[in-house]
Amino acid sequence: MNNVVTQLEGLDETLAVLTRDAFGREVIPDLSDADVAALLAATGRVQRRLEALQIEAAVQVQERSAPMRDDRITLTYGCATAVDLIRMLTLVDSRQAHRLVRAAGFLKRTRSITEGVFLPARYPALREAVTDGYLGLSGLLAAITPLEQARARILDDQRLDADRRLGALARGIDTDAESDASIGRGPLPTPEDLGLLSQVLVAYLDPDGAEPTDDTATRKRGLTIGRLRDGTIPVRADLLPEVAGQLQLLLDSLLNPRVDGPEDLSSTGGVHFAPTDDDASVGTDADHGLSPVDSRTRAQKRHDAFAAILNTAARTGNFPTLGGAAPTLVVTVNADDYATGAGHAGVQNTGDLIPARVAAQTGCAGGIQRVLFDSQGRIVSIGTSARIFNALQRRAITLRDGGCIIPGCTIPATWCEIHHVREHADGGPTHTDNGVLLCWWHHRNLHLSEWRIRMNGGVPEVRGPLWWDREQRWRPAGRPRPQSPPRHRQPATA
Repeated sequence: MNNVVTQLEGLDETLAVLTRDAFGREVIPDLSDADVAALLAATGRVQRRLEALQIEAAVQVQERSAPMRDDRITLTYGCATAVDLIRMLTLVDSRQAHRLVRAAGFLKRTRSITEGVFLPARYPALREAVTDGYLGLSGLLAAITPLEQARARILDDQRLDADRRLGALARGIDTDAESDASIGRGPLPTPEDLGLLSQVLVAYLDPDGAEPTDDTATRKRGLTIGRLRDGTIPVRADLLPEVAGQLQLLLDSLLNPRVDGPEDLSSTGGVHFAPTDDDASVGTDADHGLSPVDSRTRAQKRHDAFAAILNTAARTGNFPTLGGAAPTLVVTVNADDYATGAGHAGVQNTGDLIPARVAAQTGCAGGIQRVLFDSQGRIVSIGTSARIFNALQRRAITLRDGGCIIPGCTIPATWCEIHHVREHADGGPTHTDNGVLLCWWHHRNLHLSEWRIRMNGGVPEVRGPLWWDREQRWRPAGRPRPQSPPRHRQPATA
């Protein structure tokens, strides 16, 4: 076996002994702050050197997987592509394997046909920084990606000059912008630092590059709403950066926890989010006073926030009218199905079917118009019910509740809907004593959850699931009110 592989396997055995000893004797928890920092720095150096070897090995995998070769290494190991082979041998995910293959393409060298020596790589200075252990995979790709995006508009000499500057920065060498001469040394850069310098160099070398990119983006922009499939409708969008930025701000305003509360939220019953699919899974213990766990995935939270944004926009009255009225979501349902909560309702402008209970939630947040048909389909009666909370009522309920009244929910009042605590169909009045603020998600799924709401003297109260409150007590909801201090009677004097 080659000496490089033999030595690397020896290093692996050494690291195995080291890690077993460190974890077996619980060495790391007793390290000082300086030793923990040194440990991270040392593992970073080792990781960068290992990534350099992986990139060079990926170069060979690519070359030995060429379609014209009969002895392709991928066939030998039973893999379809170079990425699959790298993924199986290194036990990394597909994304990391793709990154290794991509880096290999930038650093590979070809042999001269006449002399048999290696010709320089496309980015020779960055390759040297990688082989010397100064630069890892993330830093390499951060430095190269902006240059490759402008590849068609940058000359070879300009690319090599940018490579020299980036290679010097990767080693911590500061260079003069005019002469390219070294003017000192600084700390080793992060991948973000390298990416920023690369973007600056591209902006200098290709000042007109952004304009054609923007023209392409303008032509490419679009929003497509698909057809109903498995209960959902796919939406695909190519948004311009400023549009995506505005949408992200609105989503962040709904998804971020409140920041004006106490620092130790867990000890005060404040907001407590459970990690989504991107994070580890944790539970909640009611005995520790934690607020309810939000079990939605990150994508589901964004969907619900987007639904709240649409509903809020529809309430503003600032949109053009359709048919003489504001854009109004119309959901039709048979009276019997609405009364029983069974069956399906139809969304008028798409023709899709939704459960009757969803129609009830839509009607609770909006209004219901009764249209009576005779047996021949003729309209014989048109009526409406005054079930929509007016602006004054909404303002008063907002002042009382402050936001969604379900504990742990941070959706502010602006984005909330008003829920009839006692359903309007059951005789519940459209009155401030019967309306509470709920976010779109909790309003739509209240009947499916274990949360219960009641009004007590015009004040909303909630009772949570057993796992949240083992005592199953009704607890006041909404915005806390300051209490006046009790008056102390002055002692009588003789």
